[in-house]
Amino acid sequence: MTAIHWTSVGIPAPQGSKRHVGRGIMIESCKALPAWREQVIYDVTKAAKGHVFIEGVSINVAFRFPRLKAHFNSKGLIKDKAPIFKTTKPDIDKLCRAVLDAITIAGAIRDDSQCYALTAVKTYCNEGQQPGISATISDLL
Repeated sequence: MTAIHWTSVGIPAPQGSKRHVGRGIMIESCKALPAWREQVIYDVTKAAKGHVFIEGVSINVAFRFPRLKAHFNSKGLIKDKAPIFKTTKPDIDKLCRAVLDAITIAGAIRDDSQCYALTAVKTYCNEGQQPGISATISDLL
């Protein structure tokens, strides 16, 4: 079994919401998407080192987002009752779409239809963590 693992630092951006700008032209609503996608493409390319998955793949991705100010106490420590999981926008499926397309553009897989299993989680950063993703692509068992 072959697997590659990588991290990408930055605030994850969703892909999928589009807005109409006239004359049948649609553009991505998220202005941060191009820079985020380029970062993921760079990191995947570096981790894959030219390896291209031919068969089906399983992809695991953990999205980390910055904590809100309300999650911290007066001493700057994370409150005991602060949430672990992010249950607000952006939608997890749109975040995954951005990552899968970046993996395809990077050439690690031929098409995101090769993905037979996708596991994703959205969390807030713990102390010492940076926003971004940790991800693994594994081929068929």
